[in-house]
Amino acid sequence: MAEIDYQRWTGTVADAADPLLALCTAVFGTFDPAYLRGRVPHIADADLWLAIDQGEWVGFKLGYRRGEGLLYSWLGGVDPRMRGQGVASELMRRQHDHAAAAGYRFVETSTRAANNPMILLNLRHGFHVAGFEIDARGIAVVIQRKELKLDRA
Repeated sequence: MAEIDYQRWTGTVADAADPLLALCTAVFGTFDPAYLRGRVPHIADADLWLAIDQGEWVGFKLGYRRGEGLLYSWLGGVDPRMRGQGVASELMRRQHDHAAAAGYRFVETSTRAANNPMILLNLRHGFHVAGFEIDARGIAVVIQRKELKLDRA
């Protein structure tokens, strides 16, 4: 297996929508394209990170500005074939480092309460539980938040 290349997307999120939809289907199994297409036009200051293996998108982390100093890490995942190799951690690290350098003070995310692997990954990367809610579809969601610190090392 080739070394994974990590890149920050420099185009518009709308330009990335089609390959993102294909990756979302691989990551989540079933994925409603309307969920992504409906939100993309309303994303402010998108921050999209990609993991690429031999030219193929195998992981992503998509966040956007939500208020002053807050990056909302909205959607992300890793192709099941690439899991367990640190791809999600590296995408998260890069997203957070870039956000801190861009002046964000916090990153926040919401995760389905049943998604223990994502909740644990967030906790390992400095998040704390900031809230809990039941969403519009009746699904329990854990809200996690992390204070960003620019690494001066």
